[in-house]
Amino acid sequence: MTQQQIEYVLTLAKLGSFSKAARRLSVSQPSLSQFIINLENQLGAQLFDRSTSPVRLTSAGEAYIKAANRIKVIEENLRNEISDMGNLKSGTLRIGATMFRASCMLPKSITEFCKRFEGISVSVSEGSSGQLLEQVLSGETDLFIGTGKYDARLFDVEPLADERMVLALPREMCSEELEKSRLSDEDIRTGSMKYLTAPPVDLSCINGRRLVVCDDGEFSPDRIDSILAQYSITPSKILQVRSIETAFSFVKAGFGGSFIPDSLIRFGDFSSHPDYYLLPDSAAKTSICLVYRKNGYLSKAAREYALLLKQLVSMGTWRV
Repeated sequence: MTQQQIEYVLTLAKLGSFSKAARRLSVSQPSLSQFIINLENQLGAQLFDRSTSPVRLTSAGEAYIKAANRIKVIEENLRNEISDMGNLKSGTLRIGATMFRASCMLPKSITEFCKRFEGISVSVSEGSSGQLLEQVLSGETDLFIGTGKYDARLFDVEPLADERMVLALPREMCSEELEKSRLSDEDIRTGSMKYLTAPPVDLSCINGRRLVVCDDGEFSPDRIDSILAQYSITPSKILQVRSIETAFSFVKAGFGGSFIPDSLIRFGDFSSHPDYYLLPDSAAKTSICLVYRKNGYLSKAAREYALLLKQLVSMGTWRV
């Protein structure tokens, strides 16, 4: 496989159209078509099914893509090893995170990293935890940031920060009884004395109330259902949304309550907030982790970024 063959096939597979791929590659469509035909003749197998729109990979095409991706990873790792010898003057850093983690935890840390290491090219992959862990295993991604349980035979895991779920309620839902437990966003960000001493909220306060939950893998309805079942809570209505940020917006609009990770409050950049209440520990705590492939090559750029992220998280990335 030549670099040109890999680039042309990967681009066509990604875009599913000869015309779009030709524009992306800055070549004519007939030239691209002939290039792919010549490659297929050379291999003795058809890579693309042209009878569909968009064009699809054949079984041979899928095998080619897998091999091409492996070659790209090997080349990338070689460049990173050489970059390490040159003291991070060039190279790549590839980070995987769910959309929520990417939006809250990565912007300022990556900005700071790029200031320190201008020669390093950084890419961010967003997707589900399962998809991103597959990329870590294949070598396409250096580091994954997320929560969950990981197979110790496949991954090395470093705790990055504790994460605690809190109950978020619109201000108008705060009663005199709830006032003693009420926390502000500043309490949570700074770990104030009130945050350290506030009692867990009595979750019966959301019985018969509307509740917003999201179907993001890290904050799945199953996790919320277990909390509701544990404390015998029956909301009047459950609204399911796609992301934790959307759930947060519904709470701010006064629709109802939601369970929100404190990392959204600590690392997000929001001008207004609802009221927050601590949950009992058994329903609340988890760990945000850095995950990378066991026995894989971890570049110096990845190691430097991991160290930087730990430092920023410990002090609050919003202060950078």
